[in-house]
Amino acid sequence: MTLPALRRPTPTRGTTIRLLVTLVVILVLELGVFNLAHWQSLAGSSSNPTAGTTGTIGSRPGQLGPGLSALPGGGLKVTDPAGAWMDVPVSDGQTSFVQAQMVEDVEESLSQIHVRLDLRLAGDKGWTQGTRGLICPGLTRSHYLRIRGNSHEGRIQAMRLWIQEPIGSRLELTGMTPAKVVPFDFNPARILVLVCLAALILGYLPGSVLWRTRLDTCSVNQRLVLALILAPLAAWSCWNIQHDLSTFTPMAYHQPNAYVYDFNQYDHVAQALLHGHPWLDLGQAPGLAKAANPFDIATRNALLAQDQQPIYWDYVYRDGHWYSYFGALPVLLLFLPYRVITSLVHPGGYALPTSSAAALLVAMATIMTALATIRLLNRWFPRVNLAVVGMALMTMLGGSGMVYLWCRRNFYTIPFDASLLAVMSGLWLWMGARRVHRQSAGTGGHSGRRSTRMWTVEDGDRPWQLSRPRLFLGSLSVAATLGCRPTFLAAGLLALPLFDKEIRAVINALFTRGRHPAGLSRRRALSLLVCGLLPVLLIAAPLLWYNRWRFGSLLDFGNRYQMTVLDLTNYHPGTAGLLQIFGYYLLQPLTVLPVFPYLQFSPAPMRVWHFTEPGLGGLLVTTPVLIPALALLALPRIRKELQRRGWIPGLILTLAMATLVMTADSYIGGFSVRYSIDFAWLICLAALVVMAAASSTYDDGRSGAGAAVMSLLTVACLAGLALTFINAMVLLEHFDSSQAMSVAVWFMAP
Repeated sequence: MTLPALRRPTPTRGTTIRLLVTLVVILVLELGVFNLAHWQSLAGSSSNPTAGTTGTIGSRPGQLGPGLSALPGGGLKVTDPAGAWMDVPVSDGQTSFVQAQMVEDVEESLSQIHVRLDLRLAGDKGWTQGTRGLICPGLTRSHYLRIRGNSHEGRIQAMRLWIQEPIGSRLELTGMTPAKVVPFDFNPARILVLVCLAALILGYLPGSVLWRTRLDTCSVNQRLVLALILAPLAAWSCWNIQHDLSTFTPMAYHQPNAYVYDFNQYDHVAQALLHGHPWLDLGQAPGLAKAANPFDIATRNALLAQDQQPIYWDYVYRDGHWYSYFGALPVLLLFLPYRVITSLVHPGGYALPTSSAAALLVAMATIMTALATIRLLNRWFPRVNLAVVGMALMTMLGGSGMVYLWCRRNFYTIPFDASLLAVMSGLWLWMGARRVHRQSAGTGGHSGRRSTRMWTVEDGDRPWQLSRPRLFLGSLSVAATLGCRPTFLAAGLLALPLFDKEIRAVINALFTRGRHPAGLSRRRALSLLVCGLLPVLLIAAPLLWYNRWRFGSLLDFGNRYQMTVLDLTNYHPGTAGLLQIFGYYLLQPLTVLPVFPYLQFSPAPMRVWHFTEPGLGGLLVTTPVLIPALALLALPRIRKELQRRGWIPGLILTLAMATLVMTADSYIGGFSVRYSIDFAWLICLAALVVMAAASSTYDDGRSGAGAAVMSLLTVACLAGLALTFINAMVLLEHFDSSQAMSVAVWFMAP
């Protein structure tokens, strides 16, 4: 099969067969696989219509263990996890399912209850560990548990449910009873997901419309499809924003003899600026200001042992005041204006929930990442088909760490949200800055000032002009990363390959006599130079002055004064563990589970101490398309195609920047999933350019090589998409379990 075979239209009969097979598969999955427990329980109840009740041995039905106590209004409370169990009645010796009995309106009750159902079989003296499950009071489907552990099909004489929750937990659970029939569950949301998955798979089969349709950014239909793809993310973001605004309470946790964990840093900065000073309006432990070195771990532990409060975790402490080391730009754009506006209806105003700000920023960053990706392809690969566009979007959105930002919306992710939004907006503006006149038959080739379009590689040496507003705003946006997360400033170097022609033309116009072929006068060249560099000064000057206002130095961002796991003022990171950290960032293996979501966080132990956190797998593992995409650079045909389109210098610079940023993150910060966002987008950017070049190289493929390459890239992209979904579930389980369980129950139900 050659590459044109991927685009050859599928016969009408073949399309009909594909759709029918897809429909049958969806129905089998929804009615059969996802409702398997219903059919099995139905078959079991019909085969034992007259089953009697067999008493248990050594336990009474409904008996509570010594670690559980009944609450006055219903429900249970865990008083001792070592004895938190209840006996479950046995209706017959071959029971297959049990059902949780629940009550409502238990104050401060758990939204999830981890349980384990143990069995005692006929002839056994001890208990056999059985089903581990998760009961969510708000999800009826999770109230049913399949009885496991009876591998020899023996008669069950007793069942005991263990509540695996900490002391003091309040439960809406009152008991467990045998379930004759598990209800049938027809889930429209699940069907919609299956339909979308089927459409994605059908879209990448040979002969599909995606392979046959070229990218056309002027097409209303293609714009509408993109809007429909992004709409669910935008809707989810809007729902989260309004939910967090309506239910917000400041997240600050204080336990005796422990640090104070206050997650409202951005709002504290907003209030401080409104009060006219750089430090946060927070108290401090009396002994902290008197300590010779308040950052010393032993000193801090001694103060905590004396219960001297407050000592804020992960805040900056300097000269008797608390500060935040996070960039101030999100404060100036979101948190401070919200305080000011809401002060019109409430004295002092309200705090903007950090999660609401994060939801807004990550939604905008996602949209701009998609638009920047499409613009890149449209500028350098204008004849690319929609299948490759989809693969590029999967690579950028899945591999750049966007799923982490969607699932963990707190003050740690705000800098990454804002920086990605700024970088992608800047690149989108920069890529559209070089303009050419539109061809118009009615004007004889003459065009007005507004009749321009973006330059593409097919325009070659056609006369162009540079849009000063786009250049200015793009530079302003990229420079804004200094006030969010400075590691993203590396994106500014991409201006070198993006504006290579313009830079040469400006230099020639400023430093050589005569008329330059680009038609640039010295005055216009100087104006372009100002538009490119002035935004950097406009952003950097106030931000660096803000550093001096806080810490007495323009270049002191305050990172050294954090109250964190060690004394950063005396910490000098070594290089012994860098290669191991590189391995975690790129190649950390997955940790598999036998139950949904089938993966979990993977540990990251170090031979030499360095800060690490559990990870979700290395970038090349969770985004497998990066490996074959970057490996294609070894092929002379691919390199020749990239050279023809002027991307070799850009690729070298992009991968070099990714390496440098990863090295800096590893050396200074260690290993963390969120730190990988600093450089992952650069690697994904390089990979999608190579993928587009491969598609262009083999566009006239007369052998099977092109189809094999594109098929491999397609499978790798789809595999990466599946891993992205699974990792999203892993993240939601840790950071937003209520939303995770609404999906997990599809797979975890009996």
